[in-house]
Amino acid sequence: MTRRARHPLSSLALPLATALGSASLGAVGGCTGTAVEPDGPDLGASGATTAPSAGNGSVPQGGSVAQGGSGTSTPDPGTTNPGTGGAPGAPASGGTGPGGTGPGNPDATCFGTELIASKRVVRLSLNQLVNTLGTLIAPSLRTELAAEHQVVDAQHRAFPPLQDPREGNSIIDTTWKTIDAMAQTAGEYVRENLATVTGCGATPTDACAQQYLLDLARRAYRRPLTPDEQARIETLYTTGLKGQGATVEEAVQYGVYAILQAPQFVYRTEFGSDWTVDGPLTQWELASALSYFLTDDAPDAELLEAAAQNRLSTPEEIGAHVDRILKTPAAQQNLHGAMMSYFSYQDLEPLVIDDPAFTAGLRNSMYHEGELFLQKVLWSGTVSDLLLSRQTYVNASLASVYGITGFPGPGVTLDADGFGLVELPPNRTGLLTQAGFLTTRSRPDGTSVVGRGLLVKKAFLCTETPQPPDAIGEVIEQVEKELGDATERQKAEYRAMTMQCAACHRGFDAYGLALDTYDVIGRYRSVDAKGRPIDSSVTLPDEVGGGTAKDAVEMAQKLVESGAFSKCMGVNLANYAFADVSAGAVTLESCAAARIAQSFATTDQTFSSLVKSVATSATFVNRSKGAAQ
Repeated sequence: MTRRARHPLSSLALPLATALGSASLGAVGGCTGTAVEPDGPDLGASGATTAPSAGNGSVPQGGSVAQGGSGTSTPDPGTTNPGTGGAPGAPASGGTGPGGTGPGNPDATCFGTELIASKRVVRLSLNQLVNTLGTLIAPSLRTELAAEHQVVDAQHRAFPPLQDPREGNSIIDTTWKTIDAMAQTAGEYVRENLATVTGCGATPTDACAQQYLLDLARRAYRRPLTPDEQARIETLYTTGLKGQGATVEEAVQYGVYAILQAPQFVYRTEFGSDWTVDGPLTQWELASALSYFLTDDAPDAELLEAAAQNRLSTPEEIGAHVDRILKTPAAQQNLHGAMMSYFSYQDLEPLVIDDPAFTAGLRNSMYHEGELFLQKVLWSGTVSDLLLSRQTYVNASLASVYGITGFPGPGVTLDADGFGLVELPPNRTGLLTQAGFLTTRSRPDGTSVVGRGLLVKKAFLCTETPQPPDAIGEVIEQVEKELGDATERQKAEYRAMTMQCAACHRGFDAYGLALDTYDVIGRYRSVDAKGRPIDSSVTLPDEVGGGTAKDAVEMAQKLVESGAFSKCMGVNLANYAFADVSAGAVTLESCAAARIAQSFATTDQTFSSLVKSVATSATFVNRSKGAAQ
């Protein structure tokens, strides 16, 4: 149901714009350029950020705002984040190259320090806004707003979420219109359901209505209000709204609208108590960062209470909340969706495969197998099981793909969709040989050693391969012409011996060759499409310790034993937690990745423990002062 300003009060436009700074956020949408905030953003005074900009008068658009500049003063911490007790202390600063081990450089072979992200302002994603409005106002708003504004579900978000071109790490005009419309809908919902939402009854008093708005603002801003913010909300109600002839119901509606389009709600800060030095987030900032990482929603009451009591100050205190939150459906649904997105299962949807067996039903079955498999492994298995488990969920059509006869077989219980938990044949191993995962990198008319090799390198090892230069196009065409009838192994051997190809292909062709015994939709085969035997044995790249593997199953073992896979997963989760990595991402070579990997090595190796290693790391709870802009 769409709601739009059914009771417009044109005389209230100016009070709303000036009282909380809500209209000023619309101006942010049209900004180009990045602002530096020498005195800290004054989110408490007018709602808009009012610090001097980097020469163009712009205010922050969200995303990463590096702090720096000259002639600056230390901000009053209470202005943006009342309560400045920090999280675990910042690691010692280090150099940018390998060095001795210690807090700043935990591994002699790693680079830099553990501080990756700079002090910044981060916008909430559309999904986070929808979830938060549902938490603040009514759960039904989540469904309504997501449908009305075509907000993608968890499985279709980008990874990290603000790297999606539709989302972006800054608010532009179209994004602002969506945010403004959501705030309007929320305000109208509160007016239409005033008695139940506010608790003020059928005949609300001004005192009750004002108190509701103050309480809403505290929860929406995810921290205590400053005295100035409280005074402005009270003045907005009494003078800006009631003083202009609004009824109690209308005053609450427009008060809600103003609060929910204000920068304090739409953005979250990561400045710490002193933006001029490296150091931890404040307790309130950390509560928000932790909650949006784990649940994609606002902090719950327990997390906010911990922040108020300065009880998010050690890894143990933070870890206890991570353990608690990871048991909730919200956290499990959020992170499950994030991993579905990361492993690109959504790529199955538009895929065209020229094989009569690849029906819409089989496509959906592949996707659902991925959902069920990840749900099981993430919450009752280990990280290694993602690559090593032979247990998965199949229906009759997938059983045929996997060569399982007599499905469902003894002891297999089917759910309402016809899926049951089975053990796959010995030629299968985790995600690596799952039909859906393999199919996402097939061509319409056949398999792709290169495509699958690149997928393994990116998804399991976190290493990107650059696009080939335009100048090599003629070489590629010539190779395809000369080797059109060659086997995949012969093509790979030729690439390894050709100067223009070898540097890149030696780094990933082996992964694709080990997977060549699986056809275009993941069926196991021993010969290729022309009946020639397939040799899946490979010599692995140094990044996974080198050595040989006779097939995909042995290759999966090597990926796990080398530690490269779990380290990659830690890197992925750390960058997902940042939401926006435009100003710095955790890389495999960084000391941030090394420290997270070291922490995870001491745990029970579950996915929950990996999440906890990220959330309690110095990388997550600290920010650097950044560079002058």
